[in-house]
Amino acid sequence: MSHALDRMNVVEFDANLGSAYAAMLLAENGARVIKVEARGGSPSRGTPHFHVLNRSKRSLELDFDSPSSRARVEQLLRWADIVITGFTPKRLKELALDYDSIRAINPRAIALEVPALGSRGPDANFDAHDDLVAARSGITGSQWARSANPVALVFPAASYSAGVMAATAAVAAILARGADRPGQQVEVSLLAGAFSLQTGGIMRHEKMTSMYHGPQDPLGPIPVYRLFEASDGKYLFAACGNPTFWGKFAIAIERPDLVSDERFEQAPWGIPTEHWQTLKDIIELIIRTKPRHEWLRILREADVPCAPVLTRQEFIEHPQTRALEMRVEIDDPALGRTIQMGLPVRLNDTPGEILGPAPALGDDRGALEWLRDASGSETVIGAHHTEKSPLAGVTVLDFASYIAGSYGPMILAQLGANVIKVESLEGDSFRHFGFGFLGWNQGKRGLSLNLTTPEGLAIIHELVGKADIIVENLRPGRMRKYELDYERLAARNPRIIYMSVNAFGNRGPEHNQPGFDPLLQANSGVMAAQGGPHGHPVYLTCAICDYGAAMLSAFGCVLALRAREITGRGQFCETSLLQASIAFQAGEFIFYDGRPDMENGAAEHRGRSALARAYKCRDQEWLFISIVDEPGWKALRSTLPALPSLSWNDASREPNEGKLAASIAEGFARLDRADALAALAKNGVAASVVNHFKDLFDDPQVAANELIAELPHSVWGRVRQTGMLTKFSATPTVIHRAGPALGEHTDEVLREMLGYSPEKIAVLRASRIVQ
Repeated sequence: MSHALDRMNVVEFDANLGSAYAAMLLAENGARVIKVEARGGSPSRGTPHFHVLNRSKRSLELDFDSPSSRARVEQLLRWADIVITGFTPKRLKELALDYDSIRAINPRAIALEVPALGSRGPDANFDAHDDLVAARSGITGSQWARSANPVALVFPAASYSAGVMAATAAVAAILARGADRPGQQVEVSLLAGAFSLQTGGIMRHEKMTSMYHGPQDPLGPIPVYRLFEASDGKYLFAACGNPTFWGKFAIAIERPDLVSDERFEQAPWGIPTEHWQTLKDIIELIIRTKPRHEWLRILREADVPCAPVLTRQEFIEHPQTRALEMRVEIDDPALGRTIQMGLPVRLNDTPGEILGPAPALGDDRGALEWLRDASGSETVIGAHHTEKSPLAGVTVLDFASYIAGSYGPMILAQLGANVIKVESLEGDSFRHFGFGFLGWNQGKRGLSLNLTTPEGLAIIHELVGKADIIVENLRPGRMRKYELDYERLAARNPRIIYMSVNAFGNRGPEHNQPGFDPLLQANSGVMAAQGGPHGHPVYLTCAICDYGAAMLSAFGCVLALRAREITGRGQFCETSLLQASIAFQAGEFIFYDGRPDMENGAAEHRGRSALARAYKCRDQEWLFISIVDEPGWKALRSTLPALPSLSWNDASREPNEGKLAASIAEGFARLDRADALAALAKNGVAASVVNHFKDLFDDPQVAANELIAELPHSVWGRVRQTGMLTKFSATPTVIHRAGPALGEHTDEVLREMLGYSPEKIAVLRASRIVQ
């Protein structure tokens, strides 16, 4: 069976987790990937992350810096369709792996760069680790805690996000290259990956207000969308995300009177903050009257979205996880028998495949065999240059809502696709999130029509005949009700690509359950891991399951476009919040004898150790340090001379709340943050500010890499929000709008795509078929 990336050759130079993940995703969809490691192997060898993120690759050891290795490097570059790096611009130049050097050897190559903080700006040559990127990007500063202090996540979210986005960008660049055009430079930084997890929050407008005015609650944002402890001490999450589910919940807990209580009339999201604690107290007492399993039965029978808080170990064995084939057993040459995640995106006709474990150190036979059988990119003489965006000419019909459904098509719009957001006359229910809605629907055109009428359905069927991609995120089978299921639409247009995104997948014992991001956070073990073994689970304000599913859906769409070039046919594709919840913890979802503890967070988790955590300065501002070697420890001691004279081995083992952490905290408490960062930089200590969303709009590194854009909106005027998160040197994309008003482009779409006259559109509007 063919794969989407058959005949594609990829060379990955070992650098960071984001670049490794991008290469793995390409490898498991048909590309031949050679991972180039420095002599002695990658520094991350032996860690859980290495053995997941380097599956399905072949390895080659080289001395990057030695002239004697240059002939082999050039051979690799000639062989490659895609060259993946994760170095700073300075390091790329030193290794002659910058785009100009690559292009001189192989003009057809795509140079995919995954630097930490972007290729431009004052910190472009700062090779920051994931925890520093999380601090710089607002992830750490925006995670809720009762203290309102920064909380570090216990997994590298920014790296996973950047990896998926980079893989998507690489395939888009291959589509743009086609058969007769040169390659180009493509960039997705770890910082851009972090932004991709927060597009609904990174927003600025003079009329913008926050939906959350109460205290930061690590159990959940509002009284009826949060964690609750049952009588057996076990936790569950109830997600009453709309008035319908709130009403069902009130009946299920035998308190229907709460719905009509004037204090809670605007539930779930509009309850006045002065009544939040009252409602929390009422519900908490009720939930503590029964064990968790009984509440889950009651709530599910009432069709209330809910989920138990599980550990990662429990979730990998869950029947629904197994039904989606997200549990696989792999014999690793270093670790022995392991249990790992399966494939997070499924293409029905050209499915991916796990080719084997991470390669053993020193086993270069497979890589050399591929190089001997060289069939890489050939130099193209006189290939024409194009300024068109990677997905120019691709039309997407977006029937989705919420974050998981809507953000994927937004990514396709950023890649240049013509994305039409199809809404009912009432509109996407997530429009009530105000400006956040723009963060998931940027760059789209809006079409509003009545799908329950024959005339409305006929319009959609006409559009399907001219479309390339359909994206929907209803519960399994619901699109069939509207005669918009894959089988019907493929009969009209065999080239249509149909992406289904839902909570629990399209098969398995729980596939038909309603689902929201925190339900999969609860199930997948991330809440338990973030809360740690001695505290309550923690709700992540960074919605990794929603955003993750959306990013994976975009990746699946570009893979299917590539597959269509081979087969001539479209196909049914799918991903889910469940698959995303594991894929965005990929390096944590590996189980084997001797696996280290990675479930060691806390509600007030400042970082993974004394040398990798957030500290408060004298001016009450926070910074984050990340020291990974002995020179870094010595440099910190030079910056803070009062620190104890511990050896590197002892200092590196110090916990995040131990004696050394207290000494470091005392040192920074004597300095204002700007002075502390200047001293740390002077001595070469890896450190960063801890930003909040509001700080990002004035951050010089963010500005230099154009990660914020000011865009027009037909109602609100100019809005500042996330800009282009993927950079293409030869096929750049322009974002035209912040997001559509309801039905804003109905006339335009019907006129341009279907040739409707103004008179015909006016009749449809008068009949309430369109608006």
